Amino acid sequence: MELSGRGYRLFCGDCLDVMPTLAANSADVVIADPPYYRIVREAWDRQWDTPENYLDFIEAVAIQCKRILKPKGSLFIFGDDKIIAYVQVRLDKHLTLLNNLVWFKTNNLSIKAAANLRSFAPMTERILFYTPQLCRTGLETVKLDLNNFVSLRDYFRDYQDSLSMSINEINTALGHRRAEHAFYWNSTQWDLPTAETYAELNSLPANNKFLRREYEDLRREYEDLRREYEDLRRVFNADASTLDVICGPIINGNDNTEHPTTKPLWLIKRLIETSTHPGNIILDPFMGSGTTGVAALATGRQFIGIEMDKDYFEIARRRIEHAAREQAGEFHPIEASEAVDDLPLFQLKGDDQ
Repeated sequence: MELSGRGYRLFCGDCLDVMPTLAANSADVVIADPPYYRIVREAWDRQWDTPENYLDFIEAVAIQCKRILKPKGSLFIFGDDKIIAYVQVRLDKHLTLLNNLVWFKTNNLSIKAAANLRSFAPMTERILFYTPQLCRTGLETVKLDLNNFVSLRDYFRDYQDSLSMSINEINTALGHRRAEHAFYWNSTQWDLPTAETYAELNSLPANNKFLRREYEDLRREYEDLRREYEDLRRVFNADASTLDVICGPIINGNDNTEHPTTKPLWLIKRLIETSTHPGNIILDPFMGSGTTGVAALATGRQFIGIEMDKDYFEIARRRIEHAAREQAGEFHPIEASEAVDDLPLFQLKGDDQ
């Protein structure tokens, strides 16, 4: 079953059946909160006979995530502190690991029983942070494209011609190899030299017809082009609190749902806002009760959700539909004079009686 609305598409079905029907390179971020394997007493968390079968399943999902993600996309996958190490080994074969994030649950109930346990009290969950890009920052991906920085590549090709020297001869004349990457103008290893190295190059005799440019002029052009290519790089909106330990409370009464492993809305919003721009597409292959969808719409993103359980799917549908209408401005707060016990907190615009 598929439902769609303003900014979202929802599928009720097995993610491994639905995901192959989604277009390749179509999602900006995947946020996956799969079953943790025998952590809760629910059939969906105990459907695998062995850890190996569970890991096979997770790896199959990750392969589909990589296909659906845009080349500069991101994947977050939640996991229990014990099984996540084995999940990482499987996913490392297909994606580039950026962080093994720790969510420190500041008000987790186990803190009250720490003195009675026979191991360290569990106060954290793990979130593996991956990208399909081969490099961690994305800048290397930009440089691997020979169609980028063409004007600067051409300049240094002409520069080398004016010197009438090979790269080895230039290195010998300078007494080092720090300039040679500037002359890899037909290679993925091209790079702009430093100001100091460029000044040394300018001391070498060149053809009088060649006009040497000021270094600051080259640097500005390089930066302008780099910014132009920025959309080829993975989105990452960092601030001073973007640390690999994320501290915050577990689910509260306002965010809680019938699903036993509902994640707090603040945490999902944090991941979304750090890794996407407004209008980007978020995929959640284990939608549960729809928190990722609510967070996506609340932050101006689009959402694709998949959930196998019909009851949880219905909960997610209602929550996400409400979030979409709220985002569209279809609700307005009730005036204080109207606030009586039998009225909802919000009314639909135009529905006032």
